Amino acid sequence: MTKFSDLEQLQGRPVVFYDGTCGFCQGSVQVALKYNSKQDLYFAALQSGVLEALVPRPEIPHPLPDSILFYENGRLYTESDAILRIARHLDFPVSILAVFRIIPVSFRNFVYRLVAKNRYRIAGRTETCMLPSPEQRARFVG
Repeated sequence: MTKFSDLEQLQGRPVVFYDGTCGFCQGSVQVALKYNSKQDLYFAALQSGVLEALVPRPEIPHPLPDSILFYENGRLYTESDAILRIARHLDFPVSILAVFRIIPVSFRNFVYRLVAKNRYRIAGRTETCMLPSPEQRARFVG
């Protein structure tokens, strides 16, 4: 895991914030790692404190959601917008998810919340984080 002592180093990089205790979220991170051949995505658990250090306080939703957030170009994306923005960084076939931007955001977020609400039932809860490969470890911050 990389420690970014100077947050300016992380400012221009897209960062995926995920619930480190959620099996579904950790599985999603594994998919992103596998299909991000450009290796331009970085990852941090919501529990790491990186979000609070990187993103201006007014932009952070309160209460802090316990699912995936995405920070890119100085902006924090939540819910389905976060997922679809992440998909733009991924290779085919996962990148196809980005076409769902044509669906109205209210419906996309309804579906997102439904999955998020049931994610522990879908994939369980874990108290341990995944172990990234040595190559992947440099892309985790916090």
